[in-house]
Amino acid sequence: MNICKSLIIALAAVFAAPSMLAAVDADALAASADREPKNAALNLKAGKALFENGDYIKSKKYLERGGNEALPWLGKIDFIQYRFNEAEERAQKYIDSKHDEKSPSHVAAEQLIERVELARTMLDRVEKVIVIDSIVVGKKDFFKAYRISQPTGRITDSSVLPENSKSANPTTVYVTESGDRMLWGTPDAAGNVNIVESSHLADGSWESPHAVSDNLQLGSNANFPFLLSDGMTLYYASDGEGSLGGYDIYVTRNDGDRYLNPQNIGMPYNSPLDDYLLAIDDATGVGWWATDRNMIPDSLTIYLFVPQELRDNYPVDGTPDLVDRARITSMRATHREGQDYSRYLDVVRNLAPSGTSGKTGTETFAFSLPDGRVVTSLSQFTEPHAADLMRDYLEAKREFDARNDALMKLREAYGKGDRSLAGEIKSEENQLEQFRGRLRSMANGVVKAETGN
Repeated sequence: MNICKSLIIALAAVFAAPSMLAAVDADALAASADREPKNAALNLKAGKALFENGDYIKSKKYLERGGNEALPWLGKIDFIQYRFNEAEERAQKYIDSKHDEKSPSHVAAEQLIERVELARTMLDRVEKVIVIDSIVVGKKDFFKAYRISQPTGRITDSSVLPENSKSANPTTVYVTESGDRMLWGTPDAAGNVNIVESSHLADGSWESPHAVSDNLQLGSNANFPFLLSDGMTLYYASDGEGSLGGYDIYVTRNDGDRYLNPQNIGMPYNSPLDDYLLAIDDATGVGWWATDRNMIPDSLTIYLFVPQELRDNYPVDGTPDLVDRARITSMRATHREGQDYSRYLDVVRNLAPSGTSGKTGTETFAFSLPDGRVVTSLSQFTEPHAADLMRDYLEAKREFDARNDALMKLREAYGKGDRSLAGEIKSEENQLEQFRGRLRSMANGVVKAETGN
């Protein structure tokens, strides 16, 4: 195994998801650190535990009190927030300081620099993806938010698998349109997840599951498969070699005999955190993928996009907001001037959620206009720009609701005696109040664009 591959695999381990026990320990350490704010070693330990638990923002408070040894972990926080230069500076500052070169912090600093270099390579090829909507959903059963047409197949859970079939937790199961072929993730003999498949036999039974290919795991895990309607192109997620952060989305194609070496599809699909389950519906012309890049507690963001036949990347030198494009700071910024994408959303809304059958009622909202109209779908706007602004408003409203729900959980924990949350609650309350003002401004912008008032 070469040095680069070793480093990348080590990175995946450093950023691996924690257990519930780790979460409890992190909270206990944080409470102890709050009682001893000048204890650098204790605050470093608490900050690292919170970081490894996925509570990146809260961890920063403790890491900032953790002394020089905390620099690489503060750099990791910069990294997941796309501040790649700052991340590298912190890591290099630590490497240049006097310290034990065998320490975990030194290893973390070197690994972080490797990740920054990988991120910069990806920034050279950020695809011009047209993102038309986003949905914030809970992590559990997130796939149910996907709405794909019947010819595209189904995305469901392990309840549909043949009896006695093993599956990873979590995983998703892709079922072809005919229902006679299924792909999903399952643990292998080494304990890593790999993608397997099974086909329906003529006698009504299912064949024994077997690995789709032996080259998908990239040294770690392969999971969340989706097969295009061509039956040859496979999208899936892996946290192995070449991954920017946790799970990244990869693509591979079957040449008739075997699946070719998988390729990381890069930014903006992939981020410094987990990204997975990319699905493309040829019938509707809409693609989907899930990400936790926005760090909303216990939630994922699902982006809807318009797939392009040929990849077209942003020019590196001519795109000053390239990082924002890679991060998808603004969906509207990805749109082509004068184009109306509401027709895609109207089609999608009339599809059943993934894993179900039949149609569901159209998802609606109610937005009152000064002229007496109550708009309940984007297609009802007479001005395309108003529909674009409304789409942004709805996206922001979903984020606000998710953060408000998280705040309620913090208040509940505080009410049960966790007084260490007081500062975090106050900070979130202030931010949400500012968010409310932003929502009011966005709503006014929709009204002005639609009515001129």
